[in-house]
Amino acid sequence: MADMDNTHGREHKSKLGFLGYYWLLTFEQASALHSLTEECQRALDVTRFHSVHPDGLHLTLDRIAHRGEGVERLNLIESAARRACADLVPFALTIEKLTNLGGAIGFAVSPAAPIRSLRDVLRTATQSVLPDAPVKDSQSDPHITIAYPLREGLSADAAAVAMRSEAAIEGVTMTVTEAVMVALERHEHSYSWSTEAQIRLAGR
Repeated sequence: MADMDNTHGREHKSKLGFLGYYWLLTFEQASALHSLTEECQRALDVTRFHSVHPDGLHLTLDRIAHRGEGVERLNLIESAARRACADLVPFALTIEKLTNLGGAIGFAVSPAAPIRSLRDVLRTATQSVLPDAPVKDSQSDPHITIAYPLREGLSADAAAVAMRSEAAIEGVTMTVTEAVMVALERHEHSYSWSTEAQIRLAGR
């Protein structure tokens, strides 16, 4: 298993340090997404927003476990996820606009259906090993955050950035071929993670 140390983030008032294990989509090889991200970030006010490094772009699918899960149980979850994803087919995602994410700025991602389907498959695999897994029941639309507010009260600023960009963004399409299990840490203005497992969507 290859390790990665990707930095992205938002200032949080809650405790810093290790958060737990999560399922993510990551986009290290998505060069068109990286270029679009950097283009959009150049227009941001650095006194208001902290930009996500292109190598740290991600889409959160679900939480697996908090602290303290043993390696053996994580290995069982990984095995269950590999079996569950063996017949899943890679799918395309499209990015066409920026959106205000409660003060953060991110790309709206569509279609939502295959993302939620993958999340549900991974959640079922996780709960087959950890029935009481602390999954994240988020109702937010799928998104990839490119900048986080450095302080509270910047939702109007984020909305203005998104509105100004509407006519300037050309759509980017990328293919999702895997999900990753990561160990996630929170820092003052960023997160970092190490990859514990890469789960291929192996269907045809």
